[in-house]
Amino acid sequence: MNRQLAWQTYEKLPPPQHRNVMWQRFDLRSLKLQDVEKRPQSVRVTLNAAPGVTLAPLAEHHPELGRSIPADEPNRFAALNAALWQHGALLHVPAHHHADRPLEITYEVTGENVTAFPRTLVVIEPGAEATLIQRFTGNATGLHAGVTEVFVKEGGRLHYISEQNFGDSLLDFTLKRAHVARDAEIDWVVGMFGGSLTHYDVECVMDGEGGTSFMYGIGAADGKQQIGQFTRQHHRTGNTTSDLMFKNVLRDAARTHYVGTIKVEKNANGTNAYQANRNLVLSEKVKCDTRPILEIESNRLRCTHGATVGRLDENQLYYLRSRGLTAAQAQNMLIEAFLEPILARIRIPAVYDEFQQLVRQKALR
Repeated sequence: MNRQLAWQTYEKLPPPQHRNVMWQRFDLRSLKLQDVEKRPQSVRVTLNAAPGVTLAPLAEHHPELGRSIPADEPNRFAALNAALWQHGALLHVPAHHHADRPLEITYEVTGENVTAFPRTLVVIEPGAEATLIQRFTGNATGLHAGVTEVFVKEGGRLHYISEQNFGDSLLDFTLKRAHVARDAEIDWVVGMFGGSLTHYDVECVMDGEGGTSFMYGIGAADGKQQIGQFTRQHHRTGNTTSDLMFKNVLRDAARTHYVGTIKVEKNANGTNAYQANRNLVLSEKVKCDTRPILEIESNRLRCTHGATVGRLDENQLYYLRSRGLTAAQAQNMLIEAFLEPILARIRIPAVYDEFQQLVRQKALR
């Protein structure tokens, strides 16, 4: 990867501005990036591997690195990551190997006014299967700009869980991109719980016929948190399936902005794509925007999308109260029921419990 080209790209691209659709709903006053390259980097990487797979610190010149997200990617924070990253992890699962237990990568960011630019590369070879748990944590102040590249090759399977639980004073800019080959599958769950301003750019590229992508996300925000979610289901090849559901719970004066795109290339016939964004609002001061988008260049396909913003159902609350629950118990039960379809995608009981506990800390009272 060309670090000089990446830095030139970072300097060339404009900083976040309200005229850009990806930033127009955010309060950008706290976004001060002067001399960011001079700030200390503070990332602790912990790896938990399994027999038969490679899980190790990421080497700069790995042949897969940058193939999905190049140095001149027109994303300012991805370019910043490409120019400055020092810490990272490589997961490589060889062909036809089935990992016998979940693999874990944890990035912990600590300190005052620090930076963190972790980079993760995941390669699932043909016919291989694995479960990856990726955690981003730490009670730091400063800037995090992380990049994750995933390649699921022909006939491979990856269950991917990403959990972000930074402290409330960190700026978080994350880019995740997965490529799914012929007859391969990725089933991922993304949890966004921390940070003062969190900006998640999540894309799945369907490269081969028979490929399947399940993209599920949870955002739980309170206080004055701001969460941006920008998803893209990119069908380069026909006879592929993508299913996306992102759900958010907001209270206090939190803000979310969701933009989701289904992109179907010309002659990608047989595409079957679904996208939904559901938002549960728990206070008057919450701000919530959602924008689903279709970009269709083929004519024999099935693409559907939808978005909702709403409050707890008063009839359901009344029913639960009539059965002896307190007002708080009734509200909490409905919030958990709202998020359960996402949590149910997590097939590791201990991680399911982690997500549930984070939801309770952020959303329940």
